[in-house]
Amino acid sequence: MDTDDLTPMAYETLSRAFEFCDVLRAEIGAAAAEFRTEDDFLRGTRRYLTEILADPEGYLDFWDLLDDTDVKAFVRGVKGVRAHVTITLKTPRSERGKPPFEKATS
Repeated sequence: MDTDDLTPMAYETLSRAFEFCDVLRAEIGAAAAEFRTEDDFLRGTRRYLTEILADPEGYLDFWDLLDDTDVKAFVRGVKGVRAHVTITLKTPRSERGKPPFEKATS
């Protein structure tokens, strides 16, 4: 799927990631292409964020961000995005908003 197909609530995941790590936002956005549905995308994103939280220093070091990043703030940010993803998954799709580029059905 394309990020243009995400509901506003699901797309907010990308915006929240960008607030503290543009690399994470880019990764999450690019990964959307690997999923067929929004819920699949959200579940995959939640799994990935959980993996990052298991070794945040390793993630930051891999992207050469460790020396320039407050690890505690990064962890708080990742936890916040993951919490938003969980809330989004619990919200019925009809309540997440309409994707901005959704085709009208006749």
